[in-house]
Order: sequence, then structure tokens, then C-alpha cells
Amino acid sequence: MTKPIDLYAMAYQDRSDRVRWLLEEMNVPYTNHFLKKKDGEMNTPEYRKLNPMGRVPTIVDGDIVLHESAAICLYLADRYSYGKLAPKMDDVKLRAEYTKWMVFSVGSLEAVIARMFTHVNTPEESAVTYKYVKEQSEFFKLVLNPVLEKQDYILESGFSAADIMLAAVIPGAHDYLVKGNPPLERYMERMKARPAAIKVKVFE
Repeated sequence: MTKPIDLYAMAYQDRSDRVRWLLEEMNVPYTNHFLKKKDGEMNTPEYRKLNPMGRVPTIVDGDIVLHESAAICLYLADRYSYGKLAPKMDDVKLRAEYTKWMVFSVGSLEAVIARMFTHVNTPEESAVTYKYVKEQSEFFKLVLNPVLEKQDYILESGFSAADIMLAAVIPGAHDYLVKGNPPLERYMERMKARPAAIKVKVFE
């Protein structure tokens, strides 16, 4: 790496939070570029060349341009913390678990949570949305609780990029998934105490 990674975002607590947290855990230099959507900074020709959808986060790492937070974290962990925050490919079982949780965090968990920001335009719509999130959270507990009852991190090998991805998403469903649920409460306390997460304001 010849220069710091460029990280494009809107704010600390958007989907760039997990990318920034991972970079801090790995001590990889980066530069924040905060874009103002209301000023059209996500819709300029220059930014659209980096991310045709005009969304965040996006990173530029040398000649690598990448968007989608999970893809970014998978790439960064493999490139800069392979065998530490990203299990090695030859550890087939552990790598499979790691990939599962990385995908679960955005493909299952965040996909449900996102509804609370888009399907709440009327009281009736809000009621349906919150009922749906509450119901889905019970399914999420079926896979998360057994793991976090027996170990501190989502992988038996210890802290990894999968924890960053998961813990950054979970707060969106805190009242349904974490509150009154000891395994998740303890897990989130551990994640919130990590110096790198505190430094980049993931949970503020």
C-alpha cells in the first residue's frame, strides 16, 4: 500500500462504520471523505465513476475501487489481516463459518432492519414493519444465541471481521434482538468496549 485508503461516506454511523472500524483494528491508514447528499456530492460525475449508484461506502485502495460494505470488509480483511481477522482458505470449516456470518449480517439481519428506515411512513405501515422485525428477530436469536452462549465471539477462533460486520448491524434491532437477551447483551458489551470501535464512534 503506497497511500492511505480513501473511504467515502456520509457520516460515522452509516454503513461505513464497519469499514472504518475494521481499518482501525488492522492499523491500516485511511482518509475519510464525507459527502453531503443534500449538496449533491454523491451525484457528481466524479463520484459516480467510483460508485454508479451514488451510494456509500466506497473505497479506493490503489487501483481497487469497491463498494458494498460486506464486499469491502471481505476484501480488506483478506488483504491486510489474512489469517488473523480473516480465516485462511485452507481452514475450510472456519472459513465457511466466517463467510456465513459475513453474509448473514447484511443478507439476512440488515435486510430486515433496513425496513424500519423505509417502511414507516404511516402509523399503520410502522405497526406492520415493527411486527415483522420483532418476528424475524426471534429467528435470528435461534442462530445467534446458541453460538454466543458458548463463546465470546461469533467464530470459535476469536475476534474477526465477522464480529465487526455483525456488531455494527445489530444495534438497528436492539429492542427486539438485544434487550433482555443475555447472550447478545454480553456480546455487544464486549464489542462496544473495543478501543477501535470507540475511536471511530461506531456505537454513538
